[in-house]
Amino acid sequence: MKIVGIIVEYNPLHYGHIHHIEETKKASKADVLIAVMSTHLMQRGEFSVVDKFTKTTWALKSGIDLVIELPGVFSIQSAEYFARTSVSMLHALGVEDIYFGSETGDVKPLYDVAETLDSKEYNAWVKFFLDEGRSYPSSSSEALKKLGFTDVHTTPNNILGIQYIRAGKQLSPPVKLHAIQRIKTNYYDEIDQNTHVQSATAIRNLHQNNDDYSQYVPSYVFESLNAIKIPTWDEFFPYFMYKLKSTSIPDLKKLHGFEEGLEYRFKQVLSASNTDDFIDQVISSRYTHAKIKRTMMALLVNLKSGDLKSYDIPYIRVLGMNQNGQRYLNIIKKDFPIPLVTKLKKTRHNYLNIELKITEIYDLIYRQNLLEKEFKHVIIL
Repeated sequence: MKIVGIIVEYNPLHYGHIHHIEETKKASKADVLIAVMSTHLMQRGEFSVVDKFTKTTWALKSGIDLVIELPGVFSIQSAEYFARTSVSMLHALGVEDIYFGSETGDVKPLYDVAETLDSKEYNAWVKFFLDEGRSYPSSSSEALKKLGFTDVHTTPNNILGIQYIRAGKQLSPPVKLHAIQRIKTNYYDEIDQNTHVQSATAIRNLHQNNDDYSQYVPSYVFESLNAIKIPTWDEFFPYFMYKLKSTSIPDLKKLHGFEEGLEYRFKQVLSASNTDDFIDQVISSRYTHAKIKRTMMALLVNLKSGDLKSYDIPYIRVLGMNQNGQRYLNIIKKDFPIPLVTKLKKTRHNYLNIELKITEIYDLIYRQNLLEKEFKHVIIL
């Protein structure tokens, strides 16, 4: 059987994602397509537009056979660790090939960058730029430019793709990575009237402004989004500020992401009026926008450094499947090397306890009684 994987967030799912699924199936001739999916927290430190159960249904309706949960403790990590855990989960499920969206659509230069990231020359240049006070992403980008790479490593999907390649090479047997070129629009692009494929950012903005976006997403996605108010960081900001003001600097240091004095910078901006204001006052050459948001998220959900023991995969949680996915799961589950979770039990891994806490916090704004859904059976279409 040809088992193929993709890594998704669907924030929200749109026609670019449909293209990704269809092209993956066409290129791979997959017998089973598995998606590992971020749930309520996104890799760039944002909140999901809808709950993970709705996104699971979207994925299954779009042609995915099996949807796996990426635990929240992994979804708010840097690109390297987000990629490592996602690829490892797919590998554990028997995936041989992973297809990812790419701004270039050419995987070879991305393999070249991945190879360079493990070289002595690259690491020496990274250290040089870090010593100048730059952030790690900036130092990495400048180091690659010094080694002859121009801009292939600077776009959001290529950045993740490079890390997927690195992660796939470290596994045994290695996972092969393939690039599917994105159609016209990039991650941060604004609306383009000349195409029905729009960026997730543009669609979210249209929704927030009460503008029509029905032609840019499948009908089942539009129906879900049109019925809700998308949770935003500003709605969570009062909860975040309460946590920040009531947490001492020594206790901040115990939380995930607080390092190199970031806890002091957070404490210096207690008068910030909203999320953007807070980030504008904290951001520097050392701390990127995404790094700050991920650290804000860690504080909001009280993710301690000790909660994340390692980046090894302790279990696989199934969120949804169709009949094809169910058949495959039945084949592999008898000899599966780690726990396969299809229904939560009273005794469970701490990452699942953290996931429940994330769900409760998310539902402070979303208000859909999500905790009850956490304990229901897998979604089957």
